[in-house]
Amino acid sequence: MASTDAGHRQLITDHSPLTTGVLPLFGQQNLSTRRILLAWLLVTPVVLWRLLTFYISFFDNSPVRRTFDFVGLDNYIALTRDSNVDATLTFTLFFTVTSVILQVVFGLAIAELLNQRFRMRNLTRAVNLLPWAMAPIVIATAARWIFHQDYGLINDIIWRLSGERPLWLVNFTTARFAVTITDVWKNTAFLSVIFLSGLQGIPLELYEAAKIDGADGVRSYWYVTLPLLMPLIISMIIFTAIFRVLSFEIVYALTNGGPGTATSLLSYLVYLEGFRVLNFGYASAIAMLLFFIVLLVGVLGYGFLRRAWERL
Repeated sequence: MASTDAGHRQLITDHSPLTTGVLPLFGQQNLSTRRILLAWLLVTPVVLWRLLTFYISFFDNSPVRRTFDFVGLDNYIALTRDSNVDATLTFTLFFTVTSVILQVVFGLAIAELLNQRFRMRNLTRAVNLLPWAMAPIVIATAARWIFHQDYGLINDIIWRLSGERPLWLVNFTTARFAVTITDVWKNTAFLSVIFLSGLQGIPLELYEAAKIDGADGVRSYWYVTLPLLMPLIISMIIFTAIFRVLSFEIVYALTNGGPGTATSLLSYLVYLEGFRVLNFGYASAIAMLLFFIVLLVGVLGYGFLRRAWERL
């Protein structure tokens, strides 16, 4: 019966629209080789775009000044001397690390709650996804009103309790926390659903065995749940960290990178240099710095992910 099912799945794969429409372009090669070639075909536009960005980063390219002069590593040297890049890189690191940690912690907690049995559980799970389903630009625009000094909901609560109205989006420190909190609130729901699927895949027999061995709820979670979820947690940390490094919309709509460069991310700085100043060469150099950060996150994360799988 198992061999019949396997043959049926292979038949479906071989005659799917993807394999019958695109893969035959690669001739009579075996299916695995054609899939690899198809994967490269799909990523080729991105690779070409990145190579073009890398090429432009060696030029002083500005349509305003009408220049396209080869300058070598001058744009990269300018990165090391630009105070805006230093401030932006600092906030990008703070924003990424803080947001990822909070999203993972809250995501695990919410997933554990949603995994319990209670009335209207399915409705609660659906409502939980609403913030993630909304566009980031909409979330950021709403957050701008929530953090408003005079009319914001948060300041209204603080004023009723203490008589103070903090300047959330004007103060250097509070503006950073406002951007981070908004990002956490918007994206935690997605991680909670992913972690919920992981929790539902853990056999109940393991918890029963741990209970027989004398483990309480906390020990069961520490010694059973977390080790089994660790590959999934690391995978989500990788993707979440990459998305945070590349985040743009929340900063654009909530603070415009201000006050000053307090909440400016590297992706937002690329936007400013490329589309506001029209300094394409320098913007491309910043984009390549962003690319290498993403590459570093991916390589390090993959190393931790392999270790997590080996421990299972």
